[in-house]
Amino acid sequence: MAISGVTDYTNMYVTNNYKNQGNETASEITKNSASNSTTDYLSKLQKQVPYMTLEIGNALSTARDNKVNTLAVNPKLLEKMQNDPEKEKEYIQRLKDIESAQKFVDNYMKAKGSTTKFSHWYVDENGNYSHIAYYEHDNTFYKKLSEKSRENIEKHIEKTREKAAEKKKELQEKLEEKRIVKEDEEETPSKAEKLLDDKIRTSKDGTICLYNTDVQVIVEATKDDNAVKADLREQEKVGTNLDLQA
Repeated sequence: MAISGVTDYTNMYVTNNYKNQGNETASEITKNSASNSTTDYLSKLQKQVPYMTLEIGNALSTARDNKVNTLAVNPKLLEKMQNDPEKEKEYIQRLKDIESAQKFVDNYMKAKGSTTKFSHWYVDENGNYSHIAYYEHDNTFYKKLSEKSRENIEKHIEKTREKAAEKKKELQEKLEEKRIVKEDEEETPSKAEKLLDDKIRTSKDGTICLYNTDVQVIVEATKDDNAVKADLREQEKVGTNLDLQA
């Protein structure tokens, strides 16, 4: 009986020890699977904001590494997005807003003769974003343009603005009862442009830095601008349908 008891105890110990080892292995597999899942999910998000380069990170990179438009996302935020469809929708839009702002800055700075040295974004676990970027400005850019070229550019810009204003006025008249007019509609884009112009004008040695407070203005400006454009497109569709029914 004594020998049988020892044998039973030994078998129980071996069995339990084996199970514990199995649990540890399962835990490691789960951890690796979660990591792979996050990486796969990031690849999915990358398709939503193709202009940016998404990464998993825990802080804003300030490295002068010549990388542009990198966007690090906190892994805890990625986990929230995967587990909550509403949060996913909210933060995907946040990433798209950042992408729109980056496009606006890049296009505007390029038009002014500035070159991006590096540009980094970071979104923390609560969805708050931070940013840093450096540009180099060529003060001789506009001097190289002939007076005629500048005149043509200005005429083209003015003509484009006039056409846009006429089209918007026409849509407003067709759907006046459905139109919600934004009082600062015309001012919003100019805030972002003014900010960048001020940065260029006051730059020392052609170096321009955009910090978080700067891009907050630009992100909000581009969000409002995109909302107006989307509203106009929607009204244009409705107006077209009304014309067809008339």
